Amino acid sequence: MTSKRTTSYSVEEDILLCHVYLDVSQNPITGINQSGDQFWGRVKTEYDKSTVACTQERPRRSLQTRMSTILTACSKLRGRINQIENKNPSGASREDIVNQAKMLLTQEANYSKGFKFDHVWPILEVLRN
Repeated sequence: MTSKRTTSYSVEEDILLCHVYLDVSQNPITGINQSGDQFWGRVKTEYDKSTVACTQERPRRSLQTRMSTILTACSKLRGRINQIENKNPSGASREDIVNQAKMLLTQEANYSKGFKFDHVWPILEVLRN
């Protein structure tokens, strides 16, 4: 089986994917009692229903990989935010803490160019701890 590399995800596609991921994962009826295949099947179905997704067909595996990349980056940022918060910075606003965490994150090789998911961070921040 050969695979065809698709174009990069747009900001709109990332936002849609994150909303769909949260909706499916937080569904009180099916959220807990579903296999990985069922979960990602539901994510793909809901993703495909959107007009945003119509620009390009995204295979289920592509959606999984993209969401994994986003979640990993957000988890790394969350860890750096926790690091900064544990230092109890006096007078630092939430924005100051997040900016310091982003600077700290750039010290890691995979994130040397900075945090690239500001457009979905507010959506996924609800997944704290």
